[in-house]
Amino acid sequence: MSALSDISARVARVHLTRRAALAAALPVPVVAFLSGSLGPLVAGVWMLLWFALVLSDVRRSGDVGRLSVERELPVKLSIGVPNPVRLTLRNPGAHPVHVHGRETPPPGFEGGRTFGPIVIPAYSETGVSLSFVPPERGSYRFGDVGLRVVGPAGLAGRQRTIALAAEARVYPDITAVHRYALLARKGALHEIGVRRARLQGVGTEFESLRDYEPGDDYRDIDWKATARRGAPVVRHFEAERSQTVIIALDAGRLMNARVGMLSKLDRAINASLLLAFLATRGGDNVGLLVFGRDVRAFVPPRRGHRQFLTILEALYAVEGRVEEPDYALALRYLTARVSKRSLVVLFSELVGTEPSRRLLGVMGALAPRHLPLMITQRNREVESLATRVPGSESDVYRAAVAQDLLHDKAQALAELRARGSLLLDVEPDKLTVASVNRYLEIKARGRL
Repeated sequence: MSALSDISARVARVHLTRRAALAAALPVPVVAFLSGSLGPLVAGVWMLLWFALVLSDVRRSGDVGRLSVERELPVKLSIGVPNPVRLTLRNPGAHPVHVHGRETPPPGFEGGRTFGPIVIPAYSETGVSLSFVPPERGSYRFGDVGLRVVGPAGLAGRQRTIALAAEARVYPDITAVHRYALLARKGALHEIGVRRARLQGVGTEFESLRDYEPGDDYRDIDWKATARRGAPVVRHFEAERSQTVIIALDAGRLMNARVGMLSKLDRAINASLLLAFLATRGGDNVGLLVFGRDVRAFVPPRRGHRQFLTILEALYAVEGRVEEPDYALALRYLTARVSKRSLVVLFSELVGTEPSRRLLGVMGALAPRHLPLMITQRNREVESLATRVPGSESDVYRAAVAQDLLHDKAQALAELRARGSLLLDVEPDKLTVASVNRYLEIKARGRL
């Protein structure tokens, strides 16, 4: 989006620089050693000279009132990653201007707000590239842009605030989707850690031949085609399409914990978005279930890019709440609406025996009808406490609690595995790539 500034929106004001303040204070040491009326005379003469220099600098600084600014924002900003913001400054005057500026991003956005000095030649424009990292999803507002021009002596100039407020919506990490699509076209998914799974079992068929790429399995090499071309060629297989994937997202209390800048919920949402893109792109039917104490949102499984956009908007609106998730309610809701055998990817957390017990019962009931994949995020802080050498009685207590938490989680995961669930417990910052790799592995093995 872009918004053109109203040139006459604000009146330019004169400002003094630090150099001007230092210049005004220069005669003070000299005046202190002069006696009689000579000191005040010298000070007066210097202040008149200083005032003349400042006035000349203001006049020669350029007309900031004639400058205009245009801001370009992405239509959808991505959470937790740098988002480009470009300002285009135009100078319609006959003289170049030296400009310092200040952008006003929404509160909490990380990134450099000031820019300059930059020189805008006469009758031309100059672009300024900035970037900001949003910490939360939602609707935000960029504020006005401040400009300041300085005279040749660097003593004074004019400044002005340009009305340039603009709305911005922060979505899950869409940049990861764009990057995945770009690397997929280049055959370079290994650059982001996505592994090429070798297709095997039922539900796969030969599609085409293509050049060998790093990460390809040597067993897929077509040696006859390689001999004809004089370069490695591999057979490309196509996984069975029209399978069903349901992304179930726990938006309850435990998912609100923050890991770095993002909450566990936002990390799970980012992983869900890329997973939905990959599955719809591969021809699968993809659905979404968001739940806490109640079912918050449900997107019935469908295929195609339009379905991906529907899921994107649903994920944008997800809010975490301080409440216990009702796994049984979510399961009943899901099974009543999805009858076809599906891969159910559940993003949740396991802390404490009672929540784990409730989840075990639900996942056990889900396994015969569907293929459940439970994805959790490791807690570095708890793991560090459990292994740290205690230095006091309180440290011993904390280590014991941390060890109990880790033991309960490991026991619950082991029981889920025994009941037929697939599991993935990874570092939060590796969640997206690990989820994609596990999905590709399941597809390649024909588990559905």
